[in-house]
Amino acid sequence: MTEHLPAIISSPQRVVDYGSTNASQASPSPDPHPRAQRLPPFVLVSESRSVQRYSRMPHNTPKGESAQQPLERLEYFLNVLNQMCIGFVTIFMSYITLRTNPGTTPLHAWLVTIGFSFFMAEGVMVHYGGNVLTNSYKRSTQTTIHWVLLTLGGGCGAAGALIKMIQKGFMLQTTHGRLGITAFVLCLLAMSSGLAALCSTRIKKLITPLLNKAFHNFVGFACFVIALVAQYYGYQTGYFKNRVETDFQILMKCLTLVSLVLSSYGPIKGLYHKFKAISGQF
Repeated sequence: MTEHLPAIISSPQRVVDYGSTNASQASPSPDPHPRAQRLPPFVLVSESRSVQRYSRMPHNTPKGESAQQPLERLEYFLNVLNQMCIGFVTIFMSYITLRTNPGTTPLHAWLVTIGFSFFMAEGVMVHYGGNVLTNSYKRSTQTTIHWVLLTLGGGCGAAGALIKMIQKGFMLQTTHGRLGITAFVLCLLAMSSGLAALCSTRIKKLITPLLNKAFHNFVGFACFVIALVAQYYGYQTGYFKNRVETDFQILMKCLTLVSLVLSSYGPIKGLYHKFKAISGQF
């Protein structure tokens, strides 16, 4: 037993120091991932004695997206304000015209209001990304809604204008009447170009689909603008003055102009992109 003891004690043994902080004694393997690159994916949001809540950290959020968020919220807010203006004008004009005795002028006023101020205003904003009512739909669904709304709006608006033109014998001398005739002609032209845009693949030998759709958008937008300006002057006619006080006439004019400006942002933006694409082809 004693003869083998020194051999056991003197045998080489590998000693590992797990608690030493001396760099000469401990030589850890190099870390391929520095500490700056190994940040935890979760950060502590709130801490209590019983519950700790963690939230995932954002990774490389683009500055462009963070800058666009306030603009998108502003667009949504303005669109909601526009929907309120459109709804108020449509409801009030429907109340004024439908509660009176049926006649040519009340029917004319109601048809052009429901056609141009409601259906056409909603139709030109369908493809607008800031529209809170349609931005969640697919492109094909938006196109279908666009066609339905503009068909109803163009039909009602053109019918309302035609009723008044027949009553006056197509001799309209006022600013309201002349703008109404112009809107009527542009409405028919916009509906015809819209039908051509729907069949753009069949007539692409005569005109390119992009150019045809750009023309349709331009004519339709011009019809919408002139129609709402005509309605603005319509508040100065005797029919409206005899039923509404002066302060309320001013309110209706302001709401109509606000609706016109806010509804025009989407179509102008779309026209800009179409004209830019057309200019890139030449």
